[in-house]
Amino acid sequence: ADKPVLDYPPAISLEEVRKWVDKAPAGHPRLLASKAELAALGESIKGDPVRQALAGAVIKQANLLEDIPPITRTLEGRRLLGESRRCVKRTAVLATAYHLTGEKRHARRCQQEMLAVARFSDWNPSHFLDVAEMTFGMAIGYDWLHGELDKAARDEIRKAIVEKGVALPFETRHNGWVRSRNNWGQVCHGGLTAGALAVL
Repeated sequence: ADKPVLDYPPAISLEEVRKWVDKAPAGHPRLLASKAELAALGESIKGDPVRQALAGAVIKQANLLEDIPPITRTLEGRRLLGESRRCVKRTAVLATAYHLTGEKRHARRCQQEMLAVARFSDWNPSHFLDVAEMTFGMAIGYDWLHGELDKAARDEIRKAIVEKGVALPFETRHNGWVRSRNNWGQVCHGGLTAGALAVL
């Protein structure tokens, strides 16, 4: 009885949505893992060769990103999707590497990546999958590294998530995907929901 009704089309009122938002946790992280789970990540791999191998691969990828410049707003045809997916991969790898090792250089490199993306003119809303995946990548980095980001960087990244991602379907014509029954529906709703939860 303590769960919201999630009918489609949505039957829930905005007032009810606001009540659920008010009940949401105030701290970070909120996406995919709890604070305790991320804090225990380094210890959790001990004694498990498979987890150690996976962690080693993530850390190796994070180390390789040290000398690679952040992504740029480079379209392939009409898509920015390749760069959006690169953002997701990089933020997830760098944030995970930080939580595995505690090495702040991974958090700093992730912040550099996110600031570069935040400064793009837009995330290519005419092909909205690009926006959704970029929003998801930025949400993971913002949420998982919230306490490690500089205040100015945190504010700039948060503003970009809102203005270049979450707000678009409400404030622009870029909302044709809302009733999609293919992967656009899942990817776009998922990415924007992650962004909204991260900046809640």
